[in-house]
Amino acid sequence: MKTIIYFALALILMSCCSKKPFTDVKEVNATQSIQSACPGEGKCTIELVSNKSLNVKADEFGSIYYQLLDADETSVIRYTYDKDVPEGLQDGNYREEIIFEISNTNQTLVLSGKELQQTKMLFGRFCFCRGQTGSYKVEDGTLNLTKKGAKIEFDLNFTSTKVPQLVHSIKATLH
Repeated sequence: MKTIIYFALALILMSCCSKKPFTDVKEVNATQSIQSACPGEGKCTIELVSNKSLNVKADEFGSIYYQLLDADETSVIRYTYDKDVPEGLQDGNYREEIIFEISNTNQTLVLSGKELQQTKMLFGRFCFCRGQTGSYKVEDGTLNLTKKGAKIEFDLNFTSTKVPQLVHSIKATLH
């Protein structure tokens, strides 16, 4: 019996580790601006993760998730809306994320509908919303993206048919 307890305790201790900080995000541009309105009571941010690609996967339950992998040919744009949470409120966090991959060489991109999956575009909703949280493929909307030197401008309008959403359009510039 003692052996089983020691083994279980050793197994628990070996599985514990601190979370590694996310240090490989490199914003190419120091200046970014979001022209579209951010939903009320929150903060919107946008970032360009250079020389990365999206590896979209599904777990055994069919839930979608992604990994960022090193890639010379592509970069990733991530837009995040974080809703302000009243102090002391548990389980009140709410975040939406739109993430997609762009080519480092293409100068223009005009996509609509299911063509959006050429960018591996995902919409994520993360909250204490039972059955309505996670990442979902975006297959309804339009994306117009122009790249001039180090400047990237895009206009995205989309709809998620799987879960409710607050962010429906994004117009932004990355310098």
